Amino acid sequence: MDTHISSTARTLALASLGGLVGSAAGLPAGWLLGAIGATLAASLAGFRLHYPGELQSLVLVLVGISIGSSLSPRFFSEAASWLPSLAGLMVAMLTITFTVSYTLARLTKLSGNTSFLSAYPGHMVLILQTASQYPCNVPQVTMIQSIRLLFLVVLFPLLAQGAVGERVHQVQGTHYTALALLVLAAGLGAAICQRCRLPAAALLGAILGAALVSLSGFEVGRLPTGLKVTIFILTGAMIGTRFTDSSLGRMAKLLPVSCFSVALTLLATSAIAFPISVAADIPFTQLLLAYAPGGAEVMALIALAVGHDAGFVGIHHLARLMFMALSFPLLLRLMISKSSD
Repeated sequence: MDTHISSTARTLALASLGGLVGSAAGLPAGWLLGAIGATLAASLAGFRLHYPGELQSLVLVLVGISIGSSLSPRFFSEAASWLPSLAGLMVAMLTITFTVSYTLARLTKLSGNTSFLSAYPGHMVLILQTASQYPCNVPQVTMIQSIRLLFLVVLFPLLAQGAVGERVHQVQGTHYTALALLVLAAGLGAAICQRCRLPAAALLGAILGAALVSLSGFEVGRLPTGLKVTIFILTGAMIGTRFTDSSLGRMAKLLPVSCFSVALTLLATSAIAFPISVAADIPFTQLLLAYAPGGAEVMALIALAVGHDAGFVGIHHLARLMFMALSFPLLLRLMISKSSD
């Protein structure tokens, strides 16, 4: 127990220091990227880091609060205009799944099962549980999925920050009474969804609870800077510590395959997002953040950091998670072989 406490304290201290350096260096979403960089480097260097599950649940609740607080009573009038982008999201996820898995199987030495599970856009815990039940290379699936998430998290702040001239949301002031109500509602919503064993329960419940308060007219405004920095640091540490017990050699070996997977994913996503962004008058980088296949909580945070609509991005990622969870059994039967390949 003491070892875990000291390892957790070391993890958070490294993430805080890295976030401070990233912010001081002027990186987009610097607190997030700095925290990821510091904990990733320490993980690959062999330092003993620890990130408890309770802390991960707390992060998801805090991110849910940030997404839910960005909604307003105008949501119901705006939501109808999101239908084309939500439809495009479903097409994008299926396109990514089939295109990336097929291409990986044909152009690399990965088996069909390993390729499919490595390419699947979402629900990493579900993917790893499934991988252990079928003939495939579980360490490769884990590493490729983790590297893909890492690349997306690093690339998207740069892309979103560089989108000169696109609309961004400017929110002023913080209403602390509304914030307190949001926190209570988010915690209650997360507890209920976890009790009901829903997918992404902590994140889903926190968003629903916070959104209920926001849509009732209790608008928080801008989240306190300290709270946003805390969320960025905790999220960065969560991502960086995924590589604990991994070696730099193992990571380097799978880097070409992972980069290829990310490139295909971005190409397919952009091809679908661009015409929808033009037709629906949605900023292209905001739509890319909404369509990014992985890191639902991280993409909403990036949207928050660069001034895009975190509610829009968060709702799209919830739709992605629900859609991919519901379609997973069917895709599993179509794509997975029960015999060794």
